[in-house]
Amino acid sequence: MTVHPLRLVVLTRNLEAGRFGTAVTRWFAREAERVDDFKLDLIDLSRAPLDGLAARIADADAVMIVTAEYNHAYPGDVKTAIDAVRRPWYAKPVGFVVYGGRSGGLRAAEQLRLVFGELHAVTIRDSLGFREEDFTPTGEPVDPTTSAAAAALLRQLAWWARSLRDARAATPYPE
Repeated sequence: MTVHPLRLVVLTRNLEAGRFGTAVTRWFAREAERVDDFKLDLIDLSRAPLDGLAARIADADAVMIVTAEYNHAYPGDVKTAIDAVRRPWYAKPVGFVVYGGRSGGLRAAEQLRLVFGELHAVTIRDSLGFREEDFTPTGEPVDPTTSAAAAALLRQLAWWARSLRDARAATPYPE
């Protein structure tokens, strides 16, 4: 473990058993837990009260959003959660693990990039996108290179998280 681990919030919609999003979230959380740089805080929006979300995001050094794509965008409950936080997003790195349909959820990631730009967050260029056929029935990726892609994304996120954490500590983000 690093001396000062980065606090990583993994924000997901619903960890109900049997759902594809649950398999994706649990897989990604296992990948993140393998990285010594991070201490994981998993937030299930279906269970976490919105009034406590801002404090958990404020305490985070980085955030990974795990969400489905619906109608070429992301679900309304994710938008509500993002908007409920506002200021704690400033100067935070945000990454995306998305899923759904032919695009593997990538249109949701593109929509989220626009929103987080308005919130002065730094979005990670690379993202992970999945279709249901990309996972086995036991919740593991079919493609053996998927873990390497997750590791690369987490390295990028760690770089930004460390850099922005140090910058926020040295100088508060201007409003």
